[in-house]
Amino acid sequence: MRQRNVQGFTLPEIIITLGIVAIILSTAVPSISTTIKNSRLSTHLNSVVADIHYSRSEAVKRDVRVIMCRSLYPNANVPSCSGNTQVWTTGYIIFADDGTNTNNWYNAGSDTLLRRGQAAAAGINMRTNGIWNNNLEFNPDGSTNEGGTAYMSLCDGRGPEYGKQIMVARNGIPKMYSKNIPDCSPS
Repeated sequence: MRQRNVQGFTLPEIIITLGIVAIILSTAVPSISTTIKNSRLSTHLNSVVADIHYSRSEAVKRDVRVIMCRSLYPNANVPSCSGNTQVWTTGYIIFADDGTNTNNWYNAGSDTLLRRGQAAAAGINMRTNGIWNNNLEFNPDGSTNEGGTAYMSLCDGRGPEYGKQIMVARNGIPKMYSKNIPDCSPS
């Protein structure tokens, strides 16, 4: 009698393999989700910090005040400083002030629009304290004109233990903090 050479897997082998794959995926998927959320926060934090450095350097280079202000519609043809108090989630604009207006609001006719900061990714909230409320203003020497330390918190639905924070002292240099920030709504 001839023996047949059978190739393939048996039913118990397939069931055991699928069980092992299910166990691995059940532990890996939450880790991947956390990694993606952390990456979104870090990416947006780094973008804002880069724009703060840019604003500060442009103030020194141009020898004028440069203002970073929140905006509901930063991509409008003629954007404006606007938005809800202490909420920067919708985006912001950066402009060089011509010096004729001291109101810290963008005037398309005389101010120079330098950059548009995009809205935060879905689920990310950006809130500032009262010092950084409407804008962050840099003097020609690179310092801020805010009268104290400005804070911005970036958080998602996971709370302050996963949040990130930017602190800008009077010297205009930003510092970043991660994990266990005091609050997602800085005061």
